[in-house]
Amino acid sequence: MATEKPEWKIILEGLRASLLKNYLPFAFFVALLVALAWPLPGEKVLEPEVAGVHVITFVCICIVFFISGLTLRTDELKKSLTRRTIFGTVFGFLSIVALTPLLAYGVRDLPFSPREFATGLAIFCMMPTTLGVGVSLVTSAKGNVALAIFLTVGTNILGVVLIPLWLRAVLTGAKHGVENLNISYLDLFLKLLLSFTVPTVVGKALREYCPGVLPFVRAHKTALSLFSNTILAVIIWQTISSGREILVNAKFGDVLLVIVATTLIHFIYLLFNALVLYGMRVPPFEGVSVLIMASQKSAPVAVSVITFITSDAATQGILAVPCVIGQLMQIFVGQPLANYLAGRIKRWDTEQAEIQRAQAGEAKPEMKAEDVP
Repeated sequence: MATEKPEWKIILEGLRASLLKNYLPFAFFVALLVALAWPLPGEKVLEPEVAGVHVITFVCICIVFFISGLTLRTDELKKSLTRRTIFGTVFGFLSIVALTPLLAYGVRDLPFSPREFATGLAIFCMMPTTLGVGVSLVTSAKGNVALAIFLTVGTNILGVVLIPLWLRAVLTGAKHGVENLNISYLDLFLKLLLSFTVPTVVGKALREYCPGVLPFVRAHKTALSLFSNTILAVIIWQTISSGREILVNAKFGDVLLVIVATTLIHFIYLLFNALVLYGMRVPPFEGVSVLIMASQKSAPVAVSVITFITSDAATQGILAVPCVIGQLMQIFVGQPLANYLAGRIKRWDTEQAEIQRAQAGEAKPEMKAEDVP
């Protein structure tokens, strides 16, 4: 006779499953708390610099994109380019890298105090989609995960070319912008290329051509994901630590305005993408994926870009605050939305199965009638 598990063990297993599912927001929250409570370690980690680039931050970014390359499956990319998914895929790319960044023009001159909040929020609007959160939400929503992965990798690689263009177009025309920003297209392009694209390509090449790498990745998929998310949290921790003094001295009302603004921006993205996808009649599985991915922006990528355009640690920290808040708000809104969409997908799937059964039932009598001489 099988013995029942002790209650404490069941509770621990439930907590473990919940932590694994929500690890990234948990890690971000811990990073934020540690940075605010004890900023000194984060400030010290940021000190080593080479050519105006914080070495530890740069290495962390490379690790994240290297793991993305290691875990990138070719068959998933092919699934994203089928006849069924192509229109949703194209719109997803356009929305993420060309349409949603336009909102940065309306955000850059908002009367926030300190003014870095408005600039940081504008930078956040210009970023590609999230590195891990979006795929996790699409999985919860029962959407097309392969398409979500393709949008993640593709838009972040495209961002290497487009982010510098957006930054120059939006921030150089701001009325009350931050003064000590260095937005040189070539300089920023090279830094993004070396930290985003090169590690991704190296990781993918090792997966495809180095014996032993693929079995290792398959065996440690969860561990690699957790490690990557931890590194993302480390990037946030370093940057917020350096801007802690300004953030702590900011008025609560100013921080609350940033929270409201980031939440409102996310809802604007969701509404815009939902209306376009509905008008295009994109199939539900793909529509859910594009809706979630095209409505998210990546805080870690934004923080990485911020470290490349200013070497002043305090400025980096305060510019990063709206980005971190924005991603946390996306997660808090996104998880209930994903659960709701999963229910819609399930109902749609059931309806389609019933329609197919009904059509099959109608076809059988017709076949019998044709067989009668």
